[in-house]
Amino acid sequence: MFTWRHLLWLVICAGLVCATVRAYNKKRPGVESVLTTALIVAVLSEIAKMVSVIELVPSQNGELMLPYLPLNHLPLHFCSIQIILIAIARFMKNEKRREALLAFMAPTCVIGGLLALLMPSIFTTTISAEQAFTSLVSYQFFIFHSMIIALGLIITRSGEVDWSMKHFRTTTLLVYLLGFVSIYLNSMLASPTYIDGKLVSVDFWTNFFFSYQNPLGIRITQLWQWYLYLLIIAVLATITLYLFHLPLIRGKKRPEG
Repeated sequence: MFTWRHLLWLVICAGLVCATVRAYNKKRPGVESVLTTALIVAVLSEIAKMVSVIELVPSQNGELMLPYLPLNHLPLHFCSIQIILIAIARFMKNEKRREALLAFMAPTCVIGGLLALLMPSIFTTTISAEQAFTSLVSYQFFIFHSMIIALGLIITRSGEVDWSMKHFRTTTLLVYLLGFVSIYLNSMLASPTYIDGKLVSVDFWTNFFFSYQNPLGIRITQLWQWYLYLLIIAVLATITLYLFHLPLIRGKKRPEG
């Protein structure tokens, strides 16, 4: 993290986001066109990720070789679920419901995408930092997260959402809910080891929504420390979402023309 390769990717991503938002400001396409483009990029990104990380592994008896996608690459991360939300928003006809969905997507795309770029999990779970410009999954990761950041910023400028404190409260509660559900999800996908019916270790685990393990590598050795960690990220999420919504609520400006 924050090697010269990582920093170079951050510069490239900043350029991609700025160029995309600038192009939107110049042409002002409708929200459906924006969502269509975002959906195409997202689907191609997911295909590229699958091609990059899928493995051919032997069955237990060694008679078969089977394709296997590691569980941590399932599209269940905060940013990955945006693919589903983009698809729903694109084809949703009810304008009120789409406004509510876009109001959730805007802050979570921008904040989630930015955090992913600052703390790229692929460098600890998938590839080494030295492969930052030689692995397809690296290009997929950085381009996809640049896209969702740009999408979130475009939503804020599109005039599709009449921003209010209601959106802040709803988004915050949904983030809490998704974080809570991720604890169940991570436990379901973990690989525990039992000896004589007693849990002795966990050999593999996912970390969707970072609810299992902090991204900074700080060791947690007591359960109370994990509870404190959850409280800290909940408070930080609330503050960050509030700061995101505050200028939008105060401004309440729709695009001219």
